[in-house]
Amino acid sequence: MALSEPRMIEVPIENSDDVLEINCSQLPEHASEICDILENEGAALRFYQLFAIEYYKQGQAEESIAALKRGLAHAKANDQTAKLPLLNFLASIYIQKAKKPLSSTNGASSRDMLLKMATALLTEAERISRTDPNTYLVKGQLAMTSRIPDTALVQFNNALRLEPQCLAALLGKARALFAKRQFQQALSIYQQVLVLRPRGKPDPRIGIGMCLYKLGHTNDARRALRRSIEVDSSAAAPHIILATIELNEVKRKFDPRISREAADPESLGSITESSAETLRRAMAHLQRAYELQPDNSAVLLLLADRFFCKSEIEAAHKLAEKALSTADTMAIQAEAHYQIARSHHAARKFDMAFDAYSKCLSINDKHSLASYGLGQMQLQRTDMSSAEATFQRVLERHPKCVEVLRALGYLHARLPNTKAKALEYYEKEMQVLADEAAEHARGSITIDWLDDANLFLEAGLLYEANSAKKARKAYLVAASILQREDGAGDHLPELWNNLGALSQLTGEENADVFSELNAAAEKCARALDKTRASLVDKKPSGSKAANEVHRLENTLVTIKYNVARFYENCGLWQKAEQLYGEIVADIPAYVDARLRLAYIAFFYRGKSQDALLHISQATEIDAKRPAAWLIRGNIELQCKNVQDARRAFEHVLKDIAKHDIYALCSLGNYYLAAGKSESSRAATEPASSAAKKAKELSNQNYKRSLEFFGKCLQLDEHCAAAAHGAAIAIAERGFANDARRLFQEVRDAATGGLGPLALCNPANELVFKVPRTGAVDKDTAPPSSLQLDDLRVSCDVLLWSGVNTAHACVEIGNYRQAILAYEACIKRLHETTAALKATEDSRIAEQFVVSALENSKGKGAEDKSADQLVTLSDAERNERTRVERDLRLYLVRALYVHAKTTKDVEVMRTALKEIRELCTISDISIPESELQDAMKADNESGDKATKDAANEDMEMVEPDAQPARSNGTATEDTDKQQKKRVNLSPENGLVLFDLALVEQSVAQLAGDLSESQCLLSDIDTAIQDVEHSTAVFMFLASWGKSMQKRRQKLLFSSRLAGERASYGKSLATKLARKRQEQEEFERQRQENVEQWRKQQQEEEIRKKQDQERLESERREEEARILRETEERNAIIREQMAAAAKQAAEAEATASTDRPKKSKKRNTDDGFISDNDDLHDQFNAVALGQRQELDSGAEQELMRPVSKSRKEVKRKKHLTRGGQGVPRESSGNEVSDDATPRKRRNVDSLDDNAPAGKSKTKAIMSDSDEDSE
Repeated sequence: MALSEPRMIEVPIENSDDVLEINCSQLPEHASEICDILENEGAALRFYQLFAIEYYKQGQAEESIAALKRGLAHAKANDQTAKLPLLNFLASIYIQKAKKPLSSTNGASSRDMLLKMATALLTEAERISRTDPNTYLVKGQLAMTSRIPDTALVQFNNALRLEPQCLAALLGKARALFAKRQFQQALSIYQQVLVLRPRGKPDPRIGIGMCLYKLGHTNDARRALRRSIEVDSSAAAPHIILATIELNEVKRKFDPRISREAADPESLGSITESSAETLRRAMAHLQRAYELQPDNSAVLLLLADRFFCKSEIEAAHKLAEKALSTADTMAIQAEAHYQIARSHHAARKFDMAFDAYSKCLSINDKHSLASYGLGQMQLQRTDMSSAEATFQRVLERHPKCVEVLRALGYLHARLPNTKAKALEYYEKEMQVLADEAAEHARGSITIDWLDDANLFLEAGLLYEANSAKKARKAYLVAASILQREDGAGDHLPELWNNLGALSQLTGEENADVFSELNAAAEKCARALDKTRASLVDKKPSGSKAANEVHRLENTLVTIKYNVARFYENCGLWQKAEQLYGEIVADIPAYVDARLRLAYIAFFYRGKSQDALLHISQATEIDAKRPAAWLIRGNIELQCKNVQDARRAFEHVLKDIAKHDIYALCSLGNYYLAAGKSESSRAATEPASSAAKKAKELSNQNYKRSLEFFGKCLQLDEHCAAAAHGAAIAIAERGFANDARRLFQEVRDAATGGLGPLALCNPANELVFKVPRTGAVDKDTAPPSSLQLDDLRVSCDVLLWSGVNTAHACVEIGNYRQAILAYEACIKRLHETTAALKATEDSRIAEQFVVSALENSKGKGAEDKSADQLVTLSDAERNERTRVERDLRLYLVRALYVHAKTTKDVEVMRTALKEIRELCTISDISIPESELQDAMKADNESGDKATKDAANEDMEMVEPDAQPARSNGTATEDTDKQQKKRVNLSPENGLVLFDLALVEQSVAQLAGDLSESQCLLSDIDTAIQDVEHSTAVFMFLASWGKSMQKRRQKLLFSSRLAGERASYGKSLATKLARKRQEQEEFERQRQENVEQWRKQQQEEEIRKKQDQERLESERREEEARILRETEERNAIIREQMAAAAKQAAEAEATASTDRPKKSKKRNTDDGFISDNDDLHDQFNAVALGQRQELDSGAEQELMRPVSKSRKEVKRKKHLTRGGQGVPRESSGNEVSDDATPRKRRNVDSLDDNAPAGKSKTKAIMSDSDEDSE
C-alpha cells in the first residue's frame, strides 16, 4: 500500500484557520494522547490513519492499532466511506502480526484469532464499498498468509480489474503465481512491473531471477540478480538468493543421481575443485548479505545451515535462535524451528529436538524434513505407531524418498508380525535405487551403482525367515559393496558365515558353500589376528579392541559349527564329529554342538546310550532348549520307548513352548499310532466287549491326533506334516475319498515350492537351524524353529503323500490311479537314492579342507577318517530297501485287486511280473530241493481234506511296517541256500506267499478264459505257475507251522497256505482238462483256417480268369470300332472328292456365262462373287471337313469299348438322308439353337437335290450367312 511519509503533520484547529503542527519523530509514548487531541479538534479520520502509520513505522504496532480503533470509534454514521482506509490498514497490521512468531503456548490459536479479526474488518470494508482496490489487495495478502494462493490470485485480479496499473496488485499476483509454481506466468508479471517502474521497490529483478532459476535458466537468473545489486547495492535479498543458488549448485555436483560425473571416481577431483570455488562465491554473498542486514532471518538461517554442515552445532543453534526472533514470515519461522531442532538432534537432546520439530510442523505441516526428524524422535521414544503415521505422511508427498522407506522398513522390522511389511519397504527402496541408477546410467546398470550395504544386510536378515535364496542374494550384494569399499570386507566375517550357511540351505554346489565358509574363516582369523595385535599396546580392561576380540572369537566358533554342518551334508560324519568335539571342548555350554553329537551317535553310530548322554548334558546346560527335548523324544521313539517319547514332547508343550509345531506333530503322530493299534486289536475279536472298548479308545486317539494336527495348521497353514497326519487320521476313520483329496493337496503344496517340508513320523531326524552370532544376525529365528532333514526316506513328504494317495485310491476303488501313483513313488525313490549315492566321492575329503580351522589336534584324527565318506548310513540303506519292497508289494496288491475286480488276466500277469522282479531284486527264492521235499512230504501225508477256494475272493496280505532284517546273500552253494532257508525272514516269507498267490490267480483267470480268448501256450504257462505256486504254498505251510511252534513272528496264515496248496492241486487238474480242450479247439481252428485259405486261393484264380476274358473282349471291340471308323472315313473322302469335282464344274460353267467386262458392284448384295477365290474357299471347306473327320476317327479309337458303342449309336442317329456323315465335328461345332436358318436351308436342299450338290449348296449357304 503506497502511503506518504510526512515528518510533520498539521492538524487543523476547530473553528480556526490555524493548524497544530506535530513532529512525527517526537510522538507521545501512547497514541491515546494524539487521539484526544484529534477528538478535541474534530479532525477527520485520515489524521488517525496518518498517526497510525507513523507509529507503525516506528515499530509500535500496538499504538498504531489503538489509534486506528479510536478513529473507527469516532467515525460518523453518515461517513462510512472514510472508514475504508482505516479498516484496510488495521486488517493489514493484524496480518503482519500473524506472520511473526508468537512466544505464547497458544501461539496457533492467537494467530488464528488475528486472521479472523482481519477477515472481519475486510468483510466490513467490502460491505461499505466493492470498488476499493486496496480492500482486494489486503484480502489477497490475507489469502497468501493463509497459504491459499488460488484465492489470493482471484483477489489480486479483482484489484487489477479496478486499477490495471496497480503495482502492488501486480507484485501480489506474481507472488501468487510463483506459489502455484506457474513460473513462466509469474516471470511475465515481474517483467511488466519492471517496465512500469524500473527503480521501484521491492525490486522486480529479484522475482525475475527467482523465476528464471526455477525454470532452469541459472545463468540468466544470476545476471538478473547481479543487475539488482547494481541498481541497489544496499539490498540483501539478491545476495541471499545468489548464495542459495551457489549452494544448491554444489549439492548438485556431488549428487550421483543428478550429476553423471559424481559417479565417476576419476572426475571426483575436478568436481571438488570447482565446487570449492562455487562454495567460496556462496559464502561471499552470505557475508555481504549479513553485513547489509545482520538481522535478516534468511541470512541467519543459511549461515546456520553452513555451520551445521561443518559440525559447529552450537554456532548453528545460536544463529537459528536469532533468525527465529527476527522472522517476519511463517515460512521463515518454520525453517528456524527446523534448524533449532536439528541442532538439538545432533547434540542428542532428543526432548528439545522433539519440541522444536513439533513447533515447525505446527507452522508448516508440509515441512518434509521436519516430519522426518519428528518421526526419528518418535522412534527414539519407542512410539512406533506415531512414528509410522509421521513417516507415512512424508511418504505420501515423496513416494520415492529412500530415507523414509528405510525408516519404515526399520520400524516394521522391530515390530511383531510386521516383517513382511518391512521387507516390502526395503524392496521398494531397492527398486527406487535401481530405477535412479538405470535412469542415470541409461540402462547399463551394474551392482557398482549400489553403495548402501546396510540396506541389503537388513533385508537379508528379514529374508532369512521365509526365503533363503533371497537372503543369500541380498548378502551377496552387501558383500560386493563392502569389498568395493575396503577391499576385503574383513571387518564383518559374519556376513560370509551367513552366506555359507544359506548356501547349504538353498542347496548350492558344495564347492560354492566351501568357498564361502572358507572365506569366512580366513577373514575372521585375519581380523582376529589384527585385533589381537592392536591389544598389545593397550589395556585389555574396558578397551574396544578387547570387545572386538571377544566378538571375533565367538564368530570363529560359529563358523566352525557351520563347517561341521557342511561336512555332515557332504557325508563326512567323522570330520564333522571331530569339529563338534573341538567346539564342546572349548565351549562346554555350546548346546547345538552337543545335540549334533547326539544325532550322529544315534543315527549313524547306532549308539543310543551315547546319544542320550549328550542330550542329558545339553538339558543340564539349558533345560529350556526345545531342540534337546525333541531329539530325545525322537530317539526314545526309535528305541520303542513310546511313553518316554510322549513325555518328552509333552514337556516341550507344557513347560517350554506351547506352540512348537514339531512337538505338536509328534504328539499327533503318537496318538495316531495309538489309534491304529487299538483299531487292530478291535479287529481281532470283533464281537467281544474288549473289542468294543478298544474301538472307543481308537476313536478317542484319532480325535486327539486331529486336535494336535489342527493346532499345527492354525499356527502354520503350510505345514505339510500336520496336513499329512490329519489326512491319515481321516482315512483310518473310513473317509478315504476326503483323505485322498487332502493327500493330493499336501503333495501339490510340497511340489509348489513351499520349502523342504517333511513328514513328522517316528523315523524323522532333526536338523537344527544354523546358529549365527554378531551384528548381522541378531534377529535370527528362535532355536525352537526346526527343519527336518530330507536325506532320510522317512522324511520325504512327496514320497509318502504319494503313497498314501495311492492307498486312498485303492480304498475307493480307483485302481488305475493307484497303480500310477505307486509307480511314481517307486520312480521317486530310485531318483533320490541315485542322487544321494552320486555324492559319495571319496575325493571330497581332500577337496574341502578349511585351513583356518585346522590345528595339530585335529590333523591326526583327520588322517584316520579322511577317506571314510558315507552319505547314507547302513540303517538308511536298509530302510530304503525295505521301503522299496513295501512299495512294490503295494503296487502288486493294487494290480491284483484290479485284476480280480475286472477279471483281466493281462493285469494279473503284470502283477506277477512286478512281484517276480521284486524277488529278483531282493534275492528271495526257495531252493528247488526244498520245494521237492515239501511236495514229497505232502504226498506222503495223504491229507486230502482241502477246502475249495476257487470261488473265494482272497485278498493279498499287506506288508508289515516293521523294519526289514538281514536276509543274507544268495549263491550257488547248497550250504548257503540251506542257511538262507533256515533264516528266512517273515518279510521274505510274506513276499513268497504273495508270489504264489499271484501265480495261482493268473492260472485261475487263464483257466476261466474261453477257448477263443487264450492259447495253448498260455495254458502251459498257467500249469507251470500253478505247480510252482502249489509247491511254494506247501513249503510255506510247513515252514509256518515250524515258526509257530517256535513262537516266532509270522506275517501270513499257515492254514491259509495249506488250503491254497490244496486248491492249487485241483486247479492243476482243471487246467489239465482245459489243456486237452484247448488243444482240440486249436486243432479244429487250424483245420478251419486251412480250409478257408484254400477257398480264398480258388476264388483268386477264378477272378484272374474273368479278368483275362474281359480284357480279350475289350481288345476285340476296339479292333472292330477301328475298322468301322476307317470305312466311314473312306466314304467321307469319296464324297468330298465328288463335291470338289462338282464345284470345279460349276465354276467352269459360271466362267463361260460371265461377261468379259463387268463393273464391280459398289455394295455387297449378300451373294458369293464369281472370282478366283471361290475355288480356294471350297478347297478350304473340304480340307476342314476332312481334318474334322480324321480327328473324330482318332477320338473314336482312343475311347474305351463301353463308350464306343454308345457313341456309334448316337452318330448313327444324327446322319442325314441315309448318309454316314456326322453333324458334329471335333473342330468348329455349331449348336442347333445358334443357326436355325442354316438347318432349314440344308433340309430343303436335301429333299430335292443330289447328295453332293445339296452338300455344296449347304456349304455355300453357310458362307452366305457368314458373309451377311
